[in-house]
Amino acid sequence: MATNVESKDTRAFATFWQWFRRTGIAGQILALIIVMGIFTIGTGGKYLSWANIQVILSLAGIPAILAIGLHQAIILGAIDLSSEGAAGLCIVFVGLLLRNKYNTNDIGLWIIPITLIVGGLSGMLSGLVITKLKIPSFISTLGVGWTLYGLAVYINKATTIPLLDTRIQSIVNGNIAGIPNIALIAVVLLIIVQFIQDHTRFGRYIYAIGGDELLAKQAGINVDKIKIIVFTIAGSFYGLAALFLATRLGSAHPRTGLNLTFPAITAIAVGGVALTGGIGGAKNAALGALIVTALNDGLILMQVNPYIQQAVNGVVLVAAVAVTIDRKKLGFIK
Repeated sequence: MATNVESKDTRAFATFWQWFRRTGIAGQILALIIVMGIFTIGTGGKYLSWANIQVILSLAGIPAILAIGLHQAIILGAIDLSSEGAAGLCIVFVGLLLRNKYNTNDIGLWIIPITLIVGGLSGMLSGLVITKLKIPSFISTLGVGWTLYGLAVYINKATTIPLLDTRIQSIVNGNIAGIPNIALIAVVLLIIVQFIQDHTRFGRYIYAIGGDELLAKQAGINVDKIKIIVFTIAGSFYGLAALFLATRLGSAHPRTGLNLTFPAITAIAVGGVALTGGIGGAKNAALGALIVTALNDGLILMQVNPYIQQAVNGVVLVAAVAVTIDRKKLGFIK
């Protein structure tokens, strides 16, 4: 009898383990557990307090939104370095149109679709430059990003605008049953994007292009169209993240959008999205953002020198890329 029970338990565990591995995030979940375990021991249990878990979820929200937007360009086998410029421009619009100390404009919640549109148009510009001018995405998006940032500074005159609108702030800083709204928003976006990737023709086309762009073209896929759509969607995510970031800080300045790209790319790589394309998903990008945030939160709680924290993030990025990259594709940058 005992042998039969053990056999059933073994089969059940084997079935669970096979399912767990097929999720595509098994390694990342184990990595998160290890990170949290190390810092729980290192902080004497303080790390796992509910208050700190709320902090981690709150801080992970915006990087997760950025990573969910950016990772599809990477699945294509491309890269998008325009996120900071697009975010900076969207933040300028937030400063111009939301209630603040310098003007009487007050469009309220309409700022959400406006930032989505501005961000989307910014991303579309990157997509058009890549597909129509045939310039590699690394150079194209870097140039577009700096152009957008320069435009943002010109419009804003490099002025910090204190925001007075509390409606968006209440959304960003609020919570439901103790779970930060920003984390819940990221989860909803994750589910939507992952569903599109798994169950639509558009999602399959993204992976096909990332796997082998030439074969995708030969199969009749309109590669340029897919690229433009992907970069447009990415830009909309940058706009949404920029809005949430500005309202969380309570001020709008183009520089607020700087230093967003590296954390997003780190999250994407840590989450298991191959920077050479064709592998990964929204769940990987979001989980990567959670891992990186949990890591940085633990380093702060343990009072690690900020410069050492940056070094740790750099090492984590290199290690993650080394594990996920397909070295057979390194000869060409799309």
